[in-house]
Amino acid sequence: MKNLNLLFIEGNRTEIDKANVVESYNKIKAYGFIETMSIEYFPMQEVKDKLDGRALYKPTIVRKKGEGEPTISNFEIELHLVSAEDYDNYDGVCEDGQHRTIAMMFSDLKDEEATYKEVKLPREDMDILTYISMRNNGRKWSNDDFYASSITTGNTYADYILNIRKEEEYSKIVPAFLFNIYTLGTATLTASQIKSLQQGYKKLSDYGKVQINKDTQNRGDKVLKSLKTNQFLTSDRLTGRFGAGIKAFYVDCGNINKVIKAIDLINKDTWEKYFTPTSGQSMEAKSYKEALIKLTERVKE
Repeated sequence: MKNLNLLFIEGNRTEIDKANVVESYNKIKAYGFIETMSIEYFPMQEVKDKLDGRALYKPTIVRKKGEGEPTISNFEIELHLVSAEDYDNYDGVCEDGQHRTIAMMFSDLKDEEATYKEVKLPREDMDILTYISMRNNGRKWSNDDFYASSITTGNTYADYILNIRKEEEYSKIVPAFLFNIYTLGTATLTASQIKSLQQGYKKLSDYGKVQINKDTQNRGDKVLKSLKTNQFLTSDRLTGRFGAGIKAFYVDCGNINKVIKAIDLINKDTWEKYFTPTSGQSMEAKSYKEALIKLTERVKE
């Protein structure tokens, strides 16, 4: 079956998210088009008179920079208004699967065949957009849903980080903090990377700057152990920014023992002196790093 030529209806998303197109592309590239996950559409003959005045657009991709055909790392999405007299030249209106529809436009996916499911309006007095809004009101999996699942990332050290958060004593620590302290000395793991690993369309080797191993794991364990013994540093203080500050401090000093000594010095008094922002300001990663440097200077004294 040939891939269908579908239009997008005005009002179904204010803007097509390029990141979602890239994600769809990567999944199809890795697994092929999964035939049981069909693109849903309204056949044109059934709905062209039920648009309730909304326009239809033809989606296309163009190269963002330079000449030549668009690639997944160099593209823009354009939506071109289609006149009513040309509606019959198209197969229908996309109801669910806009990002995959666009992903399939790249030339290196030209041999992939999508599967489609016809959708019909359940009531004569219902327009397309009303149906779409009802159809898509289910909650998409959040990052926390992925973290809490038992889906492996395919990497021992990434799984180790996720499993730490499943332990009751660490369950309230935000993932961004753990991602920072368990990647000391390398690039930080991100939520989107973890998701792509768990869904299987990326491997950690695809993220060359993230070099986690036994050494990064040991450094993270040392930091977490130090935090556990510090009665003042409760989980609400272990923010992503604080984690990024610890990481920046480690980059600056290059000594994990120095990091541990600084953490051990944090108590109510030093927190209020060094880690509490002045009125109207907030503690950024750089601010935490500078605070830790000042504590390290105390160690020298």
